[in-house]
Amino acid sequence: MERVVNQTLETDQTYPYYIFISDIHGNLETLKLIEQAQRDYPEAQLVAGGDYVDGRLYVKEVLEFLMKQKGIILRGNHEQMLINYAEKREHQSGIWFFNGGDKTLLQLFGKKARPEEVTASDYYRFLAACPIMYETPGFIFVHAGVRSDEHYNDPQTYAAELDVHNHQYDYDFYRIWAREPYWYSDGTKKIFAHNLTGKTIVTGHTPTSYLVGSYDDGSKFLPSKTNPVVTIKYPNEPARIFTDGGSHSDPIRHPHYDGNVVVLSDSGKVVKVYNYQNTLKGHLHD
Repeated sequence: MERVVNQTLETDQTYPYYIFISDIHGNLETLKLIEQAQRDYPEAQLVAGGDYVDGRLYVKEVLEFLMKQKGIILRGNHEQMLINYAEKREHQSGIWFFNGGDKTLLQLFGKKARPEEVTASDYYRFLAACPIMYETPGFIFVHAGVRSDEHYNDPQTYAAELDVHNHQYDYDFYRIWAREPYWYSDGTKKIFAHNLTGKTIVTGHTPTSYLVGSYDDGSKFLPSKTNPVVTIKYPNEPARIFTDGGSHSDPIRHPHYDGNVVVLSDSGKVVKVYNYQNTLKGHLHD
C-alpha cells in the first residue's frame, strides 16, 4: 500500500533491487547510464532523487525521459526553485537564476518564460506533483537528507519557521537543502552523525568530493576528486549513502561527471555503480 504524508510517499512494498540516480542536471549521458542499469536489473525500482534541471544542455530531454518512467521521481532543491519562480514565491531574478534557472527556461520554452507560462506547462505539473521523500520498510530516499534520529519523519521536531541565516530549517527545506546539519553531529569538528532511523538513507544534493570528516572514534574519511558513491556507516547501524557524481559542475572543466547510477539491494548494500569511468568510457557513440 502507498500513501503520501507530509510530501513523503510511504510504501510497505519492497523490491529486490533499487536503481537510484540524483542530480542529473540536464546531462544527457546520465540517461544512457539509467537505461543500462534498467536493462541489467529489470526487476529494480527506479528512484530519482531530484535536481534534473539547471546546469547542462539537455534539461528538456531529461525531464521528458523522466516523465515517461514508471519509477519514483522525487523533488530536489532546483525543482523547488523552479516551482517557486512559477508560483511567484520568491524574487523573480533571485536565487534560481543565479543557479541556472534562466538557461533552464530557454531550454524548456525557447525563451525566458513568464511564471504564468511555466505553471501552464506539463513540466510544472509534473514537478509540482513530485514528492520530496520516498520511504520503504528499509530505505529513506531523499534529495539532501533528514535528521538521522528516531524522530526524522516528525515535522514538529524540525524548526517551526524557516530561518536560513541561523541554520534553522523546517521539515521540507531540510530535506531538499541540508548539507552539514545532515552530515555531522558536530559541524565544528566535522564528526559524522550516527544513523538512528533504522533505515538506509540514500541522498544526492552535494558532490561527494565535498564530503570530508571523522567518525566519533577519530578515524577519518578523505574524499576523492572523482565524486564516487560514498557510504558512511557506524557498526550495527544502517548506512547513509551519498551519490552525487558532480553533473552540476562546469562541463568544460569536468566533461565526464555524468553522475552515479547506483544499484542497491533490498538489504541496503551497493551492488553496482554505473558512471562514465566504469560504463560509458569508450562507448559514448554506440
